[in-house]
Amino acid sequence: MSKSRGSWGSWFEFLFSALGSMVGLGNIWRFPYVCYRNGGGAFLIPFFVAMVVCGCPLLFLEMLYCQYSNLGPGKVWIICPLFKGIGCGMMVITFVVSVYYTMIMGWTLYYLTMSFSSKLPWVEHSTINSTHSRADVGADLNTSTLSFNVSKSFVSAEETYWFQNVLQVSPGINTLGKISWPLLICLFVSWLLVFLCLFKGIKSMGKVVYVAATLPYVLLTILLIRGCLMPGSGNGLYYYMVPSWDKLLNFEVWRSAATQVFFSIGLGFGLISTLASYNKFHNNCYRDALILPVLDCVTSVYAGFVIFAYLGTMAHNLNVDVDKVVDEGPGLVFIAYPSALSTLPLPQLWSVLFFLMLFCVGLDSQFMHVQGVTTALLDCFPSVFKSRQTRLTLGLCLVSFLLGIPLCTQGGSYILNLLDWYIASFSVMLIVVIEVLVLAWIYGTECLYDDLQAMLGYRPCKVWVYFWKYLTPAFVLTLWTAGIVGFKTIGSVYPGYASWADGIGIFVAVLPILPIPLKMIWTLAKLEGSFQQRLKQSIRPSPSWQPAVELELEEDFMICESGELFKQ
Repeated sequence: MSKSRGSWGSWFEFLFSALGSMVGLGNIWRFPYVCYRNGGGAFLIPFFVAMVVCGCPLLFLEMLYCQYSNLGPGKVWIICPLFKGIGCGMMVITFVVSVYYTMIMGWTLYYLTMSFSSKLPWVEHSTINSTHSRADVGADLNTSTLSFNVSKSFVSAEETYWFQNVLQVSPGINTLGKISWPLLICLFVSWLLVFLCLFKGIKSMGKVVYVAATLPYVLLTILLIRGCLMPGSGNGLYYYMVPSWDKLLNFEVWRSAATQVFFSIGLGFGLISTLASYNKFHNNCYRDALILPVLDCVTSVYAGFVIFAYLGTMAHNLNVDVDKVVDEGPGLVFIAYPSALSTLPLPQLWSVLFFLMLFCVGLDSQFMHVQGVTTALLDCFPSVFKSRQTRLTLGLCLVSFLLGIPLCTQGGSYILNLLDWYIASFSVMLIVVIEVLVLAWIYGTECLYDDLQAMLGYRPCKVWVYFWKYLTPAFVLTLWTAGIVGFKTIGSVYPGYASWADGIGIFVAVLPILPIPLKMIWTLAKLEGSFQQRLKQSIRPSPSWQPAVELELEEDFMICESGELFKQ
């Protein structure tokens, strides 16, 4: 293990950090609204399939090659220099997602501070005006139907509070409006806390995540028990668990399920790669790759039970169907959870605990995003950043905060939805496909198994070979192709978006992919010889590709000229 690079103090620090990366906003914030948007129970079957076909094999793969080399995604692609741009693409995705994830943390911090009121403001709001015509509310705000679907007769008090008081949402992305200073302060505090938890490096982060990774289960259980006792909750749970079978024929549902798996686990972001790169060489990554996806999947489904129980109660109170109780979107959890909390005894106490928990899991997610980018830069430019790690972390947090300021405007929710829509629709899937194809077919599954044997002392079941070479890339590539063929701009689905916004969204979607061809051209241009010779050299591991510790070579291994291990 390189002594110049940090490592986890124990396996539990890695486990809780990886679990904290997964058990976060992807589960509690993103999963429920994506599930709601795709038909509840109709979404669960593709989600489970995607977790088995994509989640476990890809998690195992990303942990394997980064743990073996003790290198993060910014440097590890010396394994196949022609595709060094993959690491850059992952870094771009991680950076973009970190910008809008922290805005969600800002929203959470806003609700946390409001929870200290003598009376919860969304409850007070409902007392003043308990039933709201969507048309009336929309007229008061002069908003588009992105925020209020006028085909529905009534809107809940929690939804009104969300759009009127928190977002103060504008008519569209063309009207960003004024900055909400409370949200801006919350955003600043969020980034400040991220920096304070990270500035001492990976070991300080390992200590913080113990509480953040375990607290959600306690509070979700309390909310679930309470929710199941509420009138109408059964209808919400029925909608969640019983699929509409015709929706399983919709490729968009399957594509959304696969994308949710990538977002939840952090595949294609370089997050797990970064965490695994700090593992000790002989850590059992095979065991970890089987444990972590199961915990992530269970947490997502568990959070879904909580949300849909209360959606059923809200539908009962408003006398509407569950699929019409709220407008699907990123704000779903800020409508359903406040509704749930207001029904508990001592609602202020439970609101404080819940939003503190949600903020902590948001911090957990942000640890991984920021650490992923800083690790990539440190690995690529050690002479520049090694002695300036604190300043590098501070710089990234500061730049991300400045880029997040537009999200604090009245049109900020449009921008956030735009970023989530386009990053999820194109970039992540394509990078994952390229990653698995390069490692399975160019580097080779036989070499991957040799690396595993060096770390674990044995060769796992061969089933992973078939996943890496055939099932996983075929599954993801099929869904990605179907998504491109049936691609819809966000402006064609949601009102409030101008054509220039779709242009920006498409640019954001393509941006993480651009480093791959650019790096390929650069790599080939630097080599000498004919094109065929340069291509052959560029797909072989660099001479610096080697295990993180010196191995005692057995008789049936030899070292080839490029420095990698091959079995005779």
